[in-house]
Amino acid sequence: MRTHCVTRWATALTLGIAVTLGAGSAARGQATSKATDTAKAKATAKAKAVLDLNKASEEELSDNLPGVGPATAKKIIAGRPYTTVDDLAKAGVPAKTIEAIRSQVTVEPPPAAAAKAKTTAKATTNKKGTEAKAPLDLNKASAEELAETLPGVGPATAKKIIDGRPYSSVDDLAKAGISAKIIDGVRPMVTVGAATAATEKPAAESKTASAKAKTAKVAAAKPGAGKLVNLNTAAKEELDSLPGIGPIKAQAIIEARPFKTIDDVMKVKGIKEGEFSKIKDLITVQ
Repeated sequence: MRTHCVTRWATALTLGIAVTLGAGSAARGQATSKATDTAKAKATAKAKAVLDLNKASEEELSDNLPGVGPATAKKIIAGRPYTTVDDLAKAGVPAKTIEAIRSQVTVEPPPAAAAKAKTTAKATTNKKGTEAKAPLDLNKASAEELAETLPGVGPATAKKIIDGRPYSSVDDLAKAGISAKIIDGVRPMVTVGAATAATEKPAAESKTASAKAKTAKVAAAKPGAGKLVNLNTAAKEELDSLPGIGPIKAQAIIEARPFKTIDDVMKVKGIKEGEFSKIKDLITVQ
C-alpha cells in the first residue's frame, strides 16, 4: 500500500513539474514574440516616418535617409529654410540623393516670423556677424562689404561688380557677368544710387586701358623695318599677335608646319581668305 502511494505521489510531482516547465516556456515564447513584434513595429514606423527638412535634426537626417551622412545632414540644415524638396540642390545635395530621399521627406514652410527674421538678419548682418548697412549701394559699396554681406558673392564676384560700375538697375549686374541666381539672391539687399564721378572714372579708365592694349597688340603685329613673322619658325606668341590670329589658331599653325608658301596657311582650320588678307603682308615662310 505504501509503495502504491509513493508511486502516485511521484507521478503527480512529475506531471506538476512538466506543467510548470511548459507554462514557463510558453511565457518566454510569448515574451520573445512580443519583443520581436515591437521591434518590427518600431522599424516599420521609423521607415514610414516622413522627415521635415526644415525641422529634422542632424541625427534624424543621417540615421534615416539613404545617402545622407553627417556631412550632408549639416549641409541640409545650413541651407534652411526650404520651400520644396528640390531646393536641396541649392544646399549642395546631389540630384541622385534628392531623388532617393524624395518619398521620405517633406517640407513644411517655416513660421512667417522666423522666415522674416532670417531675411532681416541676412540683410543687416554680414558674414562675420557684425552689423552692416543695408541695403548696399552697388555703385558705392566696397569689395569687402559686397563679399562679406551678399549671399553667393565672394572676392572674385565682388571685383566683377565693382569693375562693371556704374549701374542704373540691379539687373545691370548681368552685364558684369553676374549669374541670374546671384542677382535674384541679392536683389532685396541692394540698391542702385546715382553714379558719382569717382565711380564713372574707373569704368572709363578701364575702357581706355582696354582700347590701348588692343592698339598695342595690333601695333606689335605690324612688321618693323621690314621684319616679317615667319610661319615656320615664329613662336606661338608672335603668331598670336597677328590680327585675327588668337592662341588657338597660333597653335594650329605650329602643328601644320612646314609651309612652302604663305598661301598654305589657309589650309589651317579657321584661317580662310578673310583672315589671310589681314596677315598676308605680315608673314613669310623664308
